[in-house]
Parts: sequence; C-alpha cells; structure tokens
Amino acid sequence: MYQLTSSLLTANYTLASIDMLISDTITGLQLSVSGPLTTMEELFTGSKPFLVSTRNCRRLSENVINLLSSISLARSSVDAGLGNDSSVSGASIIPLTPVPPSVAPTVVPTSSLMPNPFSPGWAANTLMVNEDYRWLSYVLLLLLDLIVCLFILLGLAKQARWLLILMTVLAWLALFLSWGSLGLETATVVALSDFCSDPNTFVLNSTNFNTGTSSDVLDYYLTCSRRMNSPFQQLLTQSQRALSNIHTHLSSLDRNALPQFPKAEKSLREVQQILNSTEGNFHQLVALLNCRGLNKDYIDSLKGLCYDGMEGLLYLSLYSFLSALAFTAILCSLPGAWRSFPSDSEEYEDSDSESEDPFTSHQARRQTASGSQRGAMAPFYNYPGAGWTPPFSSAPPLPTPNVSSNGNPGYESLPLTDRQSPPPSVSSSVLVNAICSLCHFIRCC
Repeated sequence: MYQLTSSLLTANYTLASIDMLISDTITGLQLSVSGPLTTMEELFTGSKPFLVSTRNCRRLSENVINLLSSISLARSSVDAGLGNDSSVSGASIIPLTPVPPSVAPTVVPTSSLMPNPFSPGWAANTLMVNEDYRWLSYVLLLLLDLIVCLFILLGLAKQARWLLILMTVLAWLALFLSWGSLGLETATVVALSDFCSDPNTFVLNSTNFNTGTSSDVLDYYLTCSRRMNSPFQQLLTQSQRALSNIHTHLSSLDRNALPQFPKAEKSLREVQQILNSTEGNFHQLVALLNCRGLNKDYIDSLKGLCYDGMEGLLYLSLYSFLSALAFTAILCSLPGAWRSFPSDSEEYEDSDSESEDPFTSHQARRQTASGSQRGAMAPFYNYPGAGWTPPFSSAPPLPTPNVSSNGNPGYESLPLTDRQSPPPSVSSSVLVNAICSLCHFIRCC
C-alpha cells in the first residue's frame, strides 16, 4: 500500500507541476497582452510597420493562450485533487504551486463519493485512510485472539467455570470475525486478480467514464510505446512556433523601433522578460508531458498492488484461516474439558454428625469415613483393664475404646491431639538399681 500510494502521489505531483506551468505561462502571456503590448500599440500608432509587428505579437500570444488552454489532462485532474472550485468560470487563472509528495499533507476526503473528475491524489488519500483502519482492525483482532487463548489456558489451569463461560462467548466472536475476514480477503483477492490480469482496459474504461478524457491520451500514458506519438504533439509544436514568431517580431522592434521611439523601451523589455520566462516554462512543460514519468509511476503502482499487495492478502487469508481452525478446535474441545472437572459434591462433603470435631480437617473425616466402610481396625494399644494405670506413670487413665455393635473395638472418640502417648517401657536392670538405692538410703537413716 505504501508503494501504491507513493506512486499515486508522485503522479499527482507531476500533474500539479504541469498545471502550474500551464497556468504560469497563460498568466504571463495575458499580462503581456493587457499591459506592455497595449502600451506599445499606443506608442506605435503613427508607424504602421511597427504597429503591425506589435499586433502580430498580440495575436500570437492569444493563440498560444488558446493552445495551452486546450491541454485539459492536467487541469481537470489536479483541480479535483487539490480541491479547486470548478464552479467559478470566467475568472483569471491563478498560478499553482505544487507540493512534493514527501511533504504533501494527507487530505481526508470529505465525501465517500468519487470526485468528478478523478484524481490520483484523491485515490492515494482514500487508500491511506482505508489502510490505517485495516491495520488497526487486524491488530485488534490479533489481540483478541491472544487474550482469549491465554484466558482459556488460565481457566483450564484454575478450573474456573465462569472464566471458561466468558471466554467461550469471546471465542465464538473471534471465530465469526476470523471467518468473516477470510471471506472478505478471498473476495478482495479474486477482484484484485481480475484487475491485475488486464489493468489497462479497466483504467481506460473507468477513467474515460469518470473524466471524459480521450482514450488516445490515456492509452499513450498507460502503454508509452515508441511507436505512438504524443496526442499533444501538434499543440506543442504550434505553440513553439508561435513563441518563436513572437521572439522574432520583438527582436525586429528592438533593432528598428527603439531608435525612433525610445519611450517604448520599457514596455519592450517587459514583453521580452515575459517571453523568456514563458519559453523556459514551455520547455519544462514539454518534458513533463512526455509519457515516461507518468508511465513509470503507473508501473510502480501496479507492482505494489498486484505483487506485494497480492502477497500480503494471501498472508492475511492464511492467518484468518488458521485462526478460524484454531478457534473451531478450541470450541470443540472445551466441552470435554468441562466434563473432566470435579463436581462440587465430590469436592466438598458436609457432615451432619455432632460427634465429629469441628477442628478436624475435612481430609481426616473422609479417611475416617472410608475406614469405617472397610471395617474396624485394631487399636494402636490395648490394656487389660479400663482403670489400669501403668507403674511409675502420673498420666491419667486412658479412655476406654469404643465398642461397635459387633463387639469389635473401634476408633476413639477423642481427637488425636488429646490422646496420651503409651507408657515407656522399663528394663529390669534399671528397676534393680532403683531398689538398691532405696535400701541404701533406709540403712543410712
């Protein structure tokens, strides 16, 4: 798109330069006719040969003005591109100063309708605005795809159902946008391939319909064949001959009239100065009206549109297709992932038993419930009597184990934190040493 718009802006700059040269030339000749030549006619009233030469200069200048005004290619295009008011008629032609495309401001078209006549500048500005919106829309679509994928992964990791529901809705939206962009890109690729197969015919038909420009002029600039002559060749040749004749008459007046009419020197010098600037502008105009410059811009724009543009559209189509397939696979796999999540009844079991310790962990209660279903287990320790207290122990008597309905002892009702550790085992040597120490103490007393 950058290559296409740059070529169009360069072509618009060339057309603006042509219009500026034509306008400057016509304006200069009009000033010479209305000013110095009129003064010279008044001074040469008594000399018929000098008066005839002055009137011939006036007639030739008007002839050049008419010939240059008939070159309508540049003016019709640039007036619409630069926003000139075409409704003003009969006004004097104002010289235009074209702006190079590197510093030319981007003018946003005020209407979506194509201006009449069509201009490359309008086309370049429209394409730049549309390209900016296209780039922004694809960036937003890419961000939406990335955000949806990341939050789906987060929802699967956290097993958050509400997050998966929200991301499923956004995934459907991204899927519809991906298929829609794929359809739009496919239609654009088909239309662009039809245009690139024969671009000259399309440009000839559309430009001739919109601007009314002659097909010979368009064909000359689109093909730029050496066998074709410029459609402006005859006009330029006649204008060149008229300017040469004006120069010849002025040289004759300079040699013969000034010695007799010294007051006409100032007006004659002004006419010669205008003629010199007019000839310089005319040579530049002949060079710009050559087909090489505009044809090069046309070829560059076709290369950017039909080669790089087509490749970019194919890449965008591939991206849209892959993203559509990815979201289709995601939406098909999300129901299976949803069914694999544990339910709330399995994850949390509310117990109504009042004998359970409220501070005991839920996992310990689940282990206790599963152990009671498998059957009662033997206690860790069992002593012969309910009130039996082991020797050398100041611990309180242990609680009696619970007895189930079938006679087997079950788990204690006290939590593990309230249970006492079993009595330590005492060896016989330690007991004998303790008795001997006690007897020695009694004897000493």
